[in-house]
Amino acid sequence: MWLAGIGIIIYGFKVIPWKNIGTGVPNRSIYVERNNTPFLPDWTTDFVFTKINGAREAAGFSKIKTSEKLNQVALGRLAVILTENDYEGKITGLTRETAVRNAGYEANLIGDLVLTNYFKTKDPADEWMTNEINKGTLLHPDFHDAGIAIKNDQDKVSVYIIMVSPRKVVTIPKKIIWGGPDLWTEVNKRRVELGVNPLKQKEELCTIASIRLNELLELGKLDGHAGFVPVLNRSDLKWISEKYNLSEFLAQGYASAAETVQAWENALGHKALLSGGEYVWGCIYAQSTFAVAIAAY
Repeated sequence: MWLAGIGIIIYGFKVIPWKNIGTGVPNRSIYVERNNTPFLPDWTTDFVFTKINGAREAAGFSKIKTSEKLNQVALGRLAVILTENDYEGKITGLTRETAVRNAGYEANLIGDLVLTNYFKTKDPADEWMTNEINKGTLLHPDFHDAGIAIKNDQDKVSVYIIMVSPRKVVTIPKKIIWGGPDLWTEVNKRRVELGVNPLKQKEELCTIASIRLNELLELGKLDGHAGFVPVLNRSDLKWISEKYNLSEFLAQGYASAAETVQAWENALGHKALLSGGEYVWGCIYAQSTFAVAIAAY
């Protein structure tokens, strides 16, 4: 019976659609189906934030508020913690800093609070207050925004909370006002004009595009595709290159999405992104004039 029960739990956890869970769900909870066994009430977002903000107010600090972008960050971080035991992000590469940056959130300071397999009958704030590092995070005066992910089990719960201090940005006239969505629109527009099908977006291709864009931004220049194959050969991503035939298209330094598309069209080997009818799926990430397009069939 124990083996059967464990098998059900593991199967249920594997099929959880992590990327879609939580969208539009106020309680921000992850559920695992159980047999008809009585279980303690589920923890909810409101419950956890009431505990956090109660502790902060008691210490004389302002309440924190939730952010949809940070909720998605929390879901991703909780996923790698529970499935890969990757608390720091060293195994998967999804550190809290990388996750926040990939979500498009500009943060000056980042902290997190974690509970795994924690009994629902206990108080999360009391637990965090017993550890000096967690206490410092819980009561840090600069934290204003937060995201949360919760996975409820029968009598235990796992919680991940990301807390950030927004980066203060000096308002100056922006010369670069285009990004990935603009470039995606321009690429598909040009493909239709050239008589081929528009690309359909695939989430797994977006994962590769996001990682590659992050690498180029940190490098500060294009790498001539040197980092493309190493990303495809990562153990957690290798299945993507085994499933699809993939191509990468890079650009940097153009003032608009339209100029980037024109540059690709005029470059030998890059025009295939716009005129290649063999490509069916794709994804584009762009920031600060750096652009990464992944196309596949």
